[in-house]
Amino acid sequence: MIGRYPVVSAWGRSAIFWMVVRGRGEPLTVADVARRLGADPGAAVSRTMLDLWDQHVLLEQSDHGVIVLSANTCPSDEDELWTRLTENAQAWGFWWLVNNTHDLFYAADGALVTSVQQVSSPGGPECFGPDPAALDDHLGALRALGARIRADDEAGVTPEVPYPDWQTALATVEALTGVRLDVDRFT
Repeated sequence: MIGRYPVVSAWGRSAIFWMVVRGRGEPLTVADVARRLGADPGAAVSRTMLDLWDQHVLLEQSDHGVIVLSANTCPSDEDELWTRLTENAQAWGFWWLVNNTHDLFYAADGALVTSVQQVSSPGGPECFGPDPAALDDHLGALRALGARIRADDEAGVTPEVPYPDWQTALATVEALTGVRLDVDRFT
């Protein structure tokens, strides 16, 4: 999927934001999430493109919540966003930018709970936030990748292809949410 995303956006391989938002008591709709993000809920249908964060943002209804997808943006550091977006709800997601800055995150009930940074670090992922251990049970693949990078570094091995850091983080969000981000979402 990542290889085909540039068909939709020139930034697709270098910068993407993907999040799944799920209501705690009741399911959220695209219109609910659009309103929480500050967009016109009247313009939102089950799959809609909105202008948010100075970007085109795709919102799509799924059986597991509302999917939020955009290229070349990383709004996850805005506390006000988490307050509005996750009121009586939860959000899981991942973003990366062209400079290899990236963040896997979990927010709930109005606040960012944990932020997992340096997903491809030889030391393994670094977790921050009020509950840095909130995702510990789900970070096995990222920790294994960090161990592989560390072992390669110590042995002086340079990989022939890049490590699958973004792909592993995206698979982690998929495992957390049950939502698969595949190429069909872009066609």
